[in-house]
Amino acid sequence: MSVWDSITGGIAELLAHKLRSFLTMLGVIFGVAAVIAMVSIGEGGRQEALDQLKLLGVDVVRVERKTLTGQALEKAQEVSPYGLNYGDVQALKSVVKYAQSVVPVRQVMGELLVKGPPVAAKILGTTAPFLDASRSSMAAGRFLSEEDVDKSSRVCVLGSGVKRRLFGFENPVNKTIVLSGDPFTVVGVLAPKTVPGKMVVDVPDQNFDIYIPLSVSIRNYRVYSEQPTPSTMAGVYRLFRALRTREKLDDSPISSVIIQTGSEAASVPTAEIVGSVLKRRHRGIDDYTIEVPSELIRQSQETQRVFNIVMGAIAGISLLVGGIGIMNIMLATVTQRTREIGIRRCVGATRMDITKQFLLEALVITLLGGLMGVALGVGSARAISEYAGWKTIVNTQAIALSLGVACGVGVIFGIYPAARAAMVDPITALRYE
Repeated sequence: MSVWDSITGGIAELLAHKLRSFLTMLGVIFGVAAVIAMVSIGEGGRQEALDQLKLLGVDVVRVERKTLTGQALEKAQEVSPYGLNYGDVQALKSVVKYAQSVVPVRQVMGELLVKGPPVAAKILGTTAPFLDASRSSMAAGRFLSEEDVDKSSRVCVLGSGVKRRLFGFENPVNKTIVLSGDPFTVVGVLAPKTVPGKMVVDVPDQNFDIYIPLSVSIRNYRVYSEQPTPSTMAGVYRLFRALRTREKLDDSPISSVIIQTGSEAASVPTAEIVGSVLKRRHRGIDDYTIEVPSELIRQSQETQRVFNIVMGAIAGISLLVGGIGIMNIMLATVTQRTREIGIRRCVGATRMDITKQFLLEALVITLLGGLMGVALGVGSARAISEYAGWKTIVNTQAIALSLGVACGVGVIFGIYPAARAAMVDPITALRYE
């Protein structure tokens, strides 16, 4: 028999026992589908992590102000009453001199005056390097300048969402808005920024932020989410004393600091230096958090890799079970077709011909099951993306890998039945009923 004859014979055998053949292929179908779905989820997670790195920056270290309560708050107000402050920013600038920028961000409480009653607005006081450190770009006008900060100019930059709500399709540059009773001239509008739904690092939606010079936010506004008032009278006195001396610029509370190191490799060492500086300045009080986005995303990818290995092992077990089913059916087929084997041997077929025939039949079963599994796997990946909200990417490598593994399983588990068929004695086979 030729290779084509063996293939067509295998297909005919499958069609002659449709239900048995389908049940035999189920293990292969589910195994291949599981491999494609898991690889697609892993690839989607990897791509999502890369997108987050582009949004956050691979060379960024973020320091966030932490709100304390209870005994931790009372101890902090005795030792370090101001929390993360502008003095910390100055200290970091003097120590981390190799950094491209050290950008303070001060989220303050304010109201935006629009038609009708005032509405709460998210106002951020910052400096000029914030634009590059936050991976933002301008849609119109310019961002805050160092001169704006030095002169405490009443200017502001709008996020794209705020601009759309206030001005629609109009150009707001050089127009005036009122923040907590103070007029500000709009000098620019940030380009829209899409934030993925699932982030390893919490990144707020910047489209609805209003940016003003840091100096103006320090002099005219109270920082958002300051430490709550302690319950004891001593704590009240310490808080009152801290507020009275807050006229000093270095003591002004800061919401966060963005440190742009210039390279991904420098992020982790910089985070260690920042932690050492702040620990000394805050006298051991843990009233801040340090985040390295690239490191957190790397840890997330490592977790995803472990998840993929576990799910890949489960998919491999499914293929193993499918292979055992194929071997079982092929052994039964050899028994049923013993007389056919004897006739073929008597008319000149060699043992190699018989082995090739049954091996190709096993390969046909696994290949058809693999193709069905590919269709199921691609459909499952799309369903996961649609209904679970997980990003999945189906690529040709995943399909080729799953089909290759399935064919390998078919060959491995088809060798023994094929060899057993080839060892059948022709005379005995002809007498078989």
